[in-house]
Amino acid sequence: MKITVAGAFASFLLVACGGPQSNTPDDPEVADSTDAVGEARIFDMPYLMRDLGNGLRVIIVETDYPDIVTLHIPVQTGSRNEVEPGKSGFAHFYEHMMFRGTEQYPADVYADIVKKAGADANAYTTDDYTNYHITFTKPDLEKMLEIEADRFQNLEYEEAAFRTEALAVKGEYLKNSSDPTSQAYERVRALAFTKHTYGHTTMGFIEDIEAMPDQLDYSREFFDRWYRPEYATIIIVGDVDADATYELVEKYWGDWKAGNYSVDIPVEPAAAGPVYEHVEWEGPTQPWVFMAFRGPAYDPTEKDMPAMDLISSIYFSDSSELYQKLVLEDQSVDQLITYFPDRKDPNLLLIYARLTDEVHAADVEAAISSTLANARTALVDADKVRETKSRLRYSFTSQLDNSGSIGRMLAGYVQFSRSPETVNEVYRTYDALTAEDLRTYANRYFTDAGRVTITLSNSATMSGVDSLSSIDELVAATSNVVDPATSTSPDDVAVSDVAEETFTPSGDNVPVSIVANQSASSPLVDVAVLIHAGASLDPAGKKGLASLTAAMVTDGGSATYPIQEINAAMYPIASGFGAQVDKEMTRLSGQVHKDNLATWYRYVRSQLLNPGWHEQDFERVKTQLSNAVRTGLVGNNDEELGKEVLYSEIYGKDHPYGSLNLGNSGDIGKLTIDDVKAFYAKYYTVSNM
Repeated sequence: MKITVAGAFASFLLVACGGPQSNTPDDPEVADSTDAVGEARIFDMPYLMRDLGNGLRVIIVETDYPDIVTLHIPVQTGSRNEVEPGKSGFAHFYEHMMFRGTEQYPADVYADIVKKAGADANAYTTDDYTNYHITFTKPDLEKMLEIEADRFQNLEYEEAAFRTEALAVKGEYLKNSSDPTSQAYERVRALAFTKHTYGHTTMGFIEDIEAMPDQLDYSREFFDRWYRPEYATIIIVGDVDADATYELVEKYWGDWKAGNYSVDIPVEPAAAGPVYEHVEWEGPTQPWVFMAFRGPAYDPTEKDMPAMDLISSIYFSDSSELYQKLVLEDQSVDQLITYFPDRKDPNLLLIYARLTDEVHAADVEAAISSTLANARTALVDADKVRETKSRLRYSFTSQLDNSGSIGRMLAGYVQFSRSPETVNEVYRTYDALTAEDLRTYANRYFTDAGRVTITLSNSATMSGVDSLSSIDELVAATSNVVDPATSTSPDDVAVSDVAEETFTPSGDNVPVSIVANQSASSPLVDVAVLIHAGASLDPAGKKGLASLTAAMVTDGGSATYPIQEINAAMYPIASGFGAQVDKEMTRLSGQVHKDNLATWYRYVRSQLLNPGWHEQDFERVKTQLSNAVRTGLVGNNDEELGKEVLYSEIYGKDHPYGSLNLGNSGDIGKLTIDDVKAFYAKYYTVSNM
């Protein structure tokens, strides 16, 4: 179809979607979209759930995404299960060994079957479980179930292969250790736990990894203990017939023998913090501040962990008061991140900030502590609580746009109690949370006693952070508990209440082709604006101009709406607008629920057609891009850096392909706002999109 628009606009690649299809099943073993008491369920897709005679749980979700099927097999063993001294890392090690083959399907035969099927097989390990997943086309369903069942029941490897894989695991550990955040996280866990197995990461302790090549017999014992049907779930999502698929699972997995092994996980004593440690990093890095707190165990029907999820969004997202202060205004931080993982036992609530300069360390630490004290004393505005619940729901919906994503989402929830209903239980708990609940649970978990702080930099010490702010004292200093009417919770950024922007884009009205692919299955809309200009068009001495221009369009606000307002508007709809720049093309894109497309488009249109070019945003975005090259790529990402260096070696530094997609940090520092405006004017045109 043709649409006439004004000035500099683009072809949109749309996946516009209808509502999810829901049918009421006749089979009582298939879940309906409401539970026994008629409560709405956020995961309302019908599914079959049955157990084989050996205890293996089977969950099958039919979708109408044509021809594609995904298989996930979460096994309830992770680093949490590694209770024996000297044996850490074996859960992750088996993620590797499971691809070593069997007598019937040796590793090369297994790999060849997967390759010829065009399938994508992989695995990952967490604290609590290991998940194996493969995505393939419908005609290969039976063969995939057969070869997966074979390796789970008949894994076989010789000592030589075992030793080779053990060395590969050590190599992976050393690669991860080149990232300062990995090392800091390892230290945080070691300081936070004295008894519990959460004291080591999924990789394990380095001394245990180095001893792995001599642990052949134990490796087989580990497999025999945990790779049993009572600890596994078969999750199949896609274009399948549920009953027929269940029969195939029974055919290939029904003879898998159940086990009887269990283990008592050590109970961690009460925290006795605060604890502080500084890590001096030898390689290139920006300074970091990490703050962790002993959090709750995950129980979808209890409010503790769901309250932490709301607190994370309200106080630390890109629309939060703290983000606006540290990242947008002071520009003392270029990354502000929370990691509050759901775990079976009490784990850590981690907040970390990457500093633009070490001199900001004390102020950043104090600002985070003050924010947490505020969470313990102030009542969040009721509208903010409502918006955050909306954000969580739309974030969940964004995981339902293809069979692979649905399977991945289910694996993360099913691993707790082997049921998709965990999803609906936790979202009902989210719905029940109040501002008073958030304050109550903030007081329970964000305390000095449960606190571990790590700073990391190239210096021997972190100036100004030797005496940490006491959160408990900040709370005590508050004269009285804040009344809802006088709450000092994070200030909401005002969202403009105008129907349409009044600016007129420059240029003539030009017909633009819209490429639209409509789906009846997903409520999500994906929009991509493709600009035929990438890093190869960066002029000499201005390497990084294409990336900086894209970043200013997507993260610099518009002339009408500052980035603070855009972030606030995107917050309840869990959406945004991002950029990816390669050698030849820039892709600006976003995903939004169809109900919120008008809101999303209102702001994105303004960003694309009427950029703000604010000097403060320009300096912030330029610093972030320079740091992405200097620290994120050169300092901490050997794999991606290697790819970029390969381009440079093949083409030479003077060739357009010979420079980094992100640019050269020295050139980026010299770029001006006028350079960006000129690049935008030249390439962000209808004829070039």
